[in-house]
Order: sequence, then structure tokens, then C-alpha cells
Amino acid sequence: MAVRRKIAPSTRLPMPGCLRQMTSRLLTSIFGVLLLAATSHAQQPDPREIEFFEQKIRPVLAQHCYSCHSAEAAANGKLRGELSLDTRAGVAKGGETGPAIIPGKSQESLLLKALRYDGMEMPPSGRLPENVIADFARWIDQGAVDPRDGSPAATRKREIDLETGRQFWSFQPLKPVVPPEVANTAWVKSPVDRFILAKHAEHHLTASSPASREKLVRRMSFDLIGLPPSPAQAAAFIADNSPDALDRLIDSLLASDHYGERWARHWLDAARFAESGGYEFDGFRPGAYHYRDWVIKALNRDLPYNEFVRMQIAGDRLAPGYEGSSATGFLVAGPFPGQITAKTEERIRYDQLDDMIMTIGGSMLGLTLGCVRCHEHKYDPLPHADYYGIAATLARTAHGTTQLDPDPAATQRALQQHSAEHAQKLAERRRFAQEELPARFIRWQQEELPKLPAEPRWQVLMPQSVSSEDTWLNTTGEGLVVFTGPRRKNGDTYVVTAHTHQKNLTAVRLEALTDKSLPNKGPGLGGDGSFTLGDFKVTARPLDPGSVEPPVVLKLKPVVVAFEEAAQPFKNAVDDNPGTWWRAISDGGKDNAGILEIEGGLPGFGGGTLLTFELKFVSDGLGRLRLAVSAEPGTPTWAGEVAPQHVGEIRAILAANSNTLPESLREPAVAWFAPFDPATGQVARLVDDHARRQPRPPLTDVYTTVAGGRDVFYLRRGEVDAKQGQAQPAFLQVLATSASGAERWLPKPAEGQPALDPRVALANWMTDVDQGAGALLARVIVNRLWQHHFGAGLVATPNDFGSQGERPTHPELLEWLAGELVRGGWKLKPIHRLIVNSAAYQQGNDGASANLQADPQNRYLWHYRPRRLEAEVIRDALLAVGGALDTTMYGPSFLENVPRRSVYLRVKRSELIPFLTMFDAPEPTQSIGERISTTVPTQALALMNSPFVRQQAERLAQRAHPAPEVPLAGAIDQAYQIAFCRLPTAGERGRMQAFVEQQGQGDPAKTGGALV
Repeated sequence: MAVRRKIAPSTRLPMPGCLRQMTSRLLTSIFGVLLLAATSHAQQPDPREIEFFEQKIRPVLAQHCYSCHSAEAAANGKLRGELSLDTRAGVAKGGETGPAIIPGKSQESLLLKALRYDGMEMPPSGRLPENVIADFARWIDQGAVDPRDGSPAATRKREIDLETGRQFWSFQPLKPVVPPEVANTAWVKSPVDRFILAKHAEHHLTASSPASREKLVRRMSFDLIGLPPSPAQAAAFIADNSPDALDRLIDSLLASDHYGERWARHWLDAARFAESGGYEFDGFRPGAYHYRDWVIKALNRDLPYNEFVRMQIAGDRLAPGYEGSSATGFLVAGPFPGQITAKTEERIRYDQLDDMIMTIGGSMLGLTLGCVRCHEHKYDPLPHADYYGIAATLARTAHGTTQLDPDPAATQRALQQHSAEHAQKLAERRRFAQEELPARFIRWQQEELPKLPAEPRWQVLMPQSVSSEDTWLNTTGEGLVVFTGPRRKNGDTYVVTAHTHQKNLTAVRLEALTDKSLPNKGPGLGGDGSFTLGDFKVTARPLDPGSVEPPVVLKLKPVVVAFEEAAQPFKNAVDDNPGTWWRAISDGGKDNAGILEIEGGLPGFGGGTLLTFELKFVSDGLGRLRLAVSAEPGTPTWAGEVAPQHVGEIRAILAANSNTLPESLREPAVAWFAPFDPATGQVARLVDDHARRQPRPPLTDVYTTVAGGRDVFYLRRGEVDAKQGQAQPAFLQVLATSASGAERWLPKPAEGQPALDPRVALANWMTDVDQGAGALLARVIVNRLWQHHFGAGLVATPNDFGSQGERPTHPELLEWLAGELVRGGWKLKPIHRLIVNSAAYQQGNDGASANLQADPQNRYLWHYRPRRLEAEVIRDALLAVGGALDTTMYGPSFLENVPRRSVYLRVKRSELIPFLTMFDAPEPTQSIGERISTTVPTQALALMNSPFVRQQAERLAQRAHPAPEVPLAGAIDQAYQIAFCRLPTAGERGRMQAFVEQQGQGDPAKTGGALV
């Protein structure tokens, strides 16, 4: 079940119960009218169920059952149990044990029991996967729709004549069409109307009178943005008598961000979008919402439809990055199992490709391509090989998640701003070095240098041995440990041993020294000269191997370091925590050093002390280091003391020049001094800290296409165990009229050049109006736009433009609209304008009775047929009239108790939201071209008893009657204005007032002063 949360009670004062009931009844009335206006489809098979059979049932029957239960099996003497499953009649008749299925009762159907190995076992080669068995159960429970109405011979392979097939209306190139001349030109508001009037004349129909402005503003608002107009918006339009009032209304609605939300919901049906994998596991896809957001944004900016298609087919190749990868979420939006075994991997791979092909075919091309996986298409000129040509273009496409920057432009702006700020800090450091540092050096020379001891305090240790796990190291006569290369891994450990005869050691010094042979001059081996020391340990033991005194691990305390990173300081190297470390980056090729106090000191051993230094590096090690110890009372705390190898040399230079260096020596001396000057270090740290704050892309997980897969093979009857040769990328031949064939879209690469990605070639073919599928692509999308404005498309089967689909009621109009789309740069909003600006769209719902007799289904649009709002629009409208709608856009999906638009509701295939499914929100397992619109008692009960609806009714009552002093008649008027954008009629007002008075029973406390 879907997660349901209790709605927090209102914090406002309670309103009179009679007003709550009145507004609840008013809301029920609003949507009840819409419910009663719904068109029932119960008498005809649902096109979605036919498609479900073709995609989920027929292929399994062909793959696993026909070898023993078909006309072909009977002809070969292999029919078993007198059961034929290759025709609808055969399934209904059943075999020796009775009918194979009982429509609507899967649990009583022998076929399902056999698939479950309950008494019988079909197929005998092995039990089918649970999800396949579940598909059969669903098919039976929903009536076992089976379009196979022919004889068994109809299931045999047929020859396809492509030239004849290309004569079918939907496979032909776009033809130039001129809107027809009509007699009643006064009725024409849009070129669309000329086509409508021509059909009216042909069928002796008369148009209905125009809808009122009150109805028109609501109709357009619901159609274009999926929300009711506010009372102020409606009143402004109704009162505006200027000639361009309607144009401005249309423009404002198309410019609204809510337009993308409304029309994205239509497209997401066709794209079978959900945020979980389906099947038994139904794992959630946290990054799937980026595709939904991309669709909304693309529609709002009126991305040309051909680019809209190209991006969904190959966006990750055409525009690598966040936008492109978000767009190709289309390909992987369908069900996909979360648990794959080696045994099922290959079948699932082909099922994944099948899902992509079926969705591309149905949503974009209006073709039932799934039927071609197992055999030649039974009705359309689509050879078996064409299916696998398309599959080969998708062969390297797999489901996956990748991390991407959702707003690279903002990141780039932030980087540019940071770079400008950093340039200022670098300039300040240069100014300090040029203007202040020399003066500080002279002051140090005069005040600090005389205080230095005549001899250095530090004993540089001469290594006795040096070892590492994987880094080549050597030693020099100056006590240096140096990297001699190469190294094969990071995270090495250095072990250095050295001895001293000094007693009462107080401190240890680690020097990290630079050299031009190291990366970026070092001192580390990282590409930027950095090193990362995770642990620094020193162990002391007697130098005399015969001594029995135990070794001592020195307890070290950092005292000073030349420079460090604030986030990874020197102290981390000795904190006994393996999860922290000291990282030092190259500071322009300057030496670094750190001093550590030996807590408690080290008295030393008789005969000398052997020191073992263990340096564990987390990643990059040191390329040049030196170790020293001190026995001075009190630990040295001035970092400058560690820099010169011989303080005496510096003193001699200064003394020789009477403490005043010549210009030739001043610059080197100042450079020597700089790393140990505290003020210089502070300036350097400010620069380093700012560098570390460089903006990093806010990466987010995007569920999209990733590289994967392998070659695709032709499958006999769609069986993965019956491969018949490798398939090459190709396209539907009936929609490929180029003399060069597939090479027009997938040319051979020039020598030394990479081949064009097959998915890019597929996108190019699909949008090629002249010699590819572009004409059909245009027809299908303008038909969808028409469908969602009028309730039915010019082609009543929006996902099937093949021979089994309906023929267009207005073929010339469809052709003209498709041409207008292409001529207008594939922009969708101008097509909306053509449609909603038409007199046909702006008709009322009246009309002569003769019209009803001549055209009861309104196929020729002599009136505007009312229809029930979709589930999401009902929910959004309830929130809007209750004043609770949160219009925040984009981002992760949410649960149903959050009052945002329903397009952002979480769509988990196994936990669909009950309120939405009550009003026919579809199950997103396959491309949905048209929703069923039912009218059942449970919908009315939901509107009357749902806590969500009752809460919105209470909110509406509070809006209509905010204070006791508001007259009851005024509250009723306000409620109608909010809900219907009009005042109630006298009869409606009287009935509402009588209802409130009856509920109040004369008690002012119950009516809340409404009668005053």
C-alpha cells in the first residue's frame, strides 16, 4: 500500500459545521459534474490492454508455448493436450482439461495454474520468472483482451512489401495542404476552423454557440496549466472587452511555468515514467526525478520538439553533462529488475532493449514495435530484422546512476568569482613579499639573530638503514633520505633508523625538503608536490644489542610547524587516529619542517640510543626528508631554527658585511627567511585557505543511461537462447527512403575519425522529415496536442498510427498541423495557439439534436465535449481552491501529504497513490497514449469522505467565510467565485442558503453568525 500520513489538524478556529458541509458538498458538486461528464470506454477494449497483450503476453506464448500448442505444432504432429494457444479462439476453447482461461478470474484459470506449476507444468523446460507469471495474471484479471481474431494461419510468417507499405497514409511524406475555402468565414478564428467547417458541411452539421467567457477562462486554464484561474484572474478576463483579451490570456498561460508542469504530466504518461524499478523488489530510484524536471523545463522554454526527441534518445552524447543525461532518463524510465542473476542477465538485457524500443515506438512514432521482437509485424510493414536494427542502435545503453552538476553555469560563475577574489589575495601576498618582508628580515637580523646560539641546537641524524614497502629510497652524506624512483603505489610506509649518543633528548625535528627533481619541486611525491602523513612514530632502544633494557615508544607533542593546512594539521600525524593525517601542499617549492616535543624527555641509554622512525603515508609520500634531535633544555619553539643547516654560515655572511647584506645577497637571504617568518606564514595561510574554498560542483545522482551492454543478435521467436547472427544498427525500412540506406544517418567514419554514436544516428533518422521518420514524428505529436485539448485525437489511437489504429477524422487538418509544426521550427506553443484560438475549441456544449443523430460521438467537433479532469488535476484543483497549493517547482519527489503539484508526487510502481488511482491515474509499466476515464460510485465516495478532500473543503469555507460578520449570502457567492469563477444562480444560492439554515437549525453557534 502507498504510504499514507495523517494530515495535521488546522490551527485556525473551528468553523460552523454547516459551512463545512456546504463547502464539502460544493466541492463534491464541482467534481461530481465532471465525473458525470466522463466518457465511458467499457464497451470497447482498452488500447492499453491490447498493447499489453502484444508486449507482454504474445511474445511469451510464441517463445515458450507455440512449439507444442499451435497450428504449426498440429501440422507437425506435435500438438499436446489438444490445446492451441496461437489464436483467441484456441485459448477460449482450451484443451482436454477445459478452457485455458476464465476472463477476470486468473486464480481459477488452468493456464495460470500450469504456469505456476500447480498440478501441471508449463513450459516443461522450466518455470517462468515470477514477473512473467504476474503479467499473465494481470492479463486474465483484466479480461484477457486478445486481438488475434484470425485463424491459426494468421500467425504464420507473412511476406512484407515495403513499397506497398509506404502507401499507407501515416508512412507517406508530408504533403503541402492549404486550408479549404468555406462559406461561413465569419465563424473562422483560426485556420484550424476551415478544416472543421469543411467536415461540418460534408456531414450536414452545425456548430454550437460559443462558450461563455466564464467557461472559456476555466477551460483554457485547466487545459494549458492544469489549474483553475483565481477569481481575480477570471474577473479580469471576463471584464476585458479589448480585441486582444483572449490572445493575452493565452500568452500568459503559455508563458506560465505551470504550463510545463501540466504538459509534462501528459508526456510522462507516454514515457512510462516512474521512480522505481518495478518487479518484486521495486527498488527506489532517487535520481530519477531529474528526467521529470528536464521535461518540465524543456516544455517551458519551448524546446523544439525535434530537439526534445533527440535529447531523450541521445542527450548524453549530444550534450554531455547534466542536461543531456537527465534527458536520456527517458530511455531507462521503464521497469527494470533490481536483482539479476547470471542465469537471467541475458534475458533481462533483451527485455530492457525491448522496453526502450516499445516506448520509442509508441510514444514518438505511434507504432507497435514490440510486436516485431518475435516475428514480422502481423499488420504493418515492419520486418523482424528492423526491430533488431533498432535494438543494435541501443545495444550499448544500460540503466545506471551517475553524479553530475545540476547547474554547471552557476558553478562556472562561482569559479570565476572565486578566481577573481583569489587573484586579489595573490596580489596582496606579492605586495607583502615586496614591501613588508624585507623590512621584517632586517628587523629579525637586528633583533633576533644575535640571540641565536653560536652552535646549532639540532643534531642531524645520519640514517643507518632506510626501507619502504614500495618506494625506492636512498641516503646521502648530509643525513638526507631521498626518493630515487620509481614507485608503484600510494600509501607507503618508510622506516628509518639512526643513532645518537646525546642524553636527555627533548625534541625531534622532521624536515620536508624541496628539490627540482620532485613533482612541482616537492617536497612530496604528489603531482602538486604534496604529501599526506597519516602516522609518525619514534621508538627508542639501546644501541648495544646485548642490552636487556626494553624499547620505548616516544610520546610526541607537536610544537611548531612551518606551514600546514587548517583541516589537516601537523598534530594529526601523532594523534593515534588512523583516520586523520597531516597533509602539506607545495608552497611554491619551499622547505617545510615540524618540531615535536618528547613529553617527559628521553634520558637515553648507556652506550647510545638507536632511534627507529616509522612514517606511514596515507597517499603520497615524501621525496626528500631529514631527521634531527635536540637535547637543549626547553623545546625550541621558533620555526626559523630548523631552516639553516648551519646557523654559523648565516651568521658569518651577516658578520662579514657588518650585518648589512649587499643587494646581491639580500634576495636569497630574504627568501631563506620567508618560510619561517610568522607574518609571512599567516599571509600564505590566508591564500591557501581561500584556495581550499574553491567552489566544487554540487554533484547529484542522476538515474540515466550509462555505458554498458554488448552486441545484439537476431533472436528466433524472440528467444535469447536462439541467436541467429549479429544485428547491425539500422532503421525502419518503411520510413527510410534514402538511396544510401542507413548510411544517410550512420555514415562510415573518415579514416582516423571516430564513428558516429548509433543512438545519435537513431535520433537523426527519427527527426529527418525528408527521408526518415520525421513526418510521422510530427503527425504523432500534433495529434497528442489535439487529443489533450479536445479529449480525443484526430487519430483516436495516439500510440498506434499503423493499420490497426484508427484513421484520422480530419486527415488534411492533421497533415496541415504537422506541416505547421515543422515550418515553425518544431515549436509546440504556436500549435497550442492555433488550437485554442479556434472557434472549434471555443464552442459551448449545446447543439442541434440533428447533430447528435448524425454524429453521436462528436467525431467532427460540432460541440465541445465536456470531460472529467485527470486525477492529478483534481488533486491540484482541490489544493488551489482551498488556498493550500504550494507552487514550489522541481526537486526530489514527495509523499502525498505535501501540498505541492501532483506532477512532483513520488511514483513508486508497487505503491501508487490510492486517491490518484481512484481517478484512473495509470500504472506506469508501459507507454500510455490515452488514459481511461471512468465514472464509478467509489469516486464520489472518495470526494465526500477523503480526509484530504474534507480538509480542502474546510479551507474553502474559511476563505469564503473568514469572519462571523460576513453575511451568509456573501460567503456563498465567494465560494462559487473561488470554485467556479462565477456567481451562483438564484436557484443555486437559494438551495445553498436553505441547506445552511437547515443544518444550523436556528442555532447561531452552529451557523457562526452567518444568519446575522
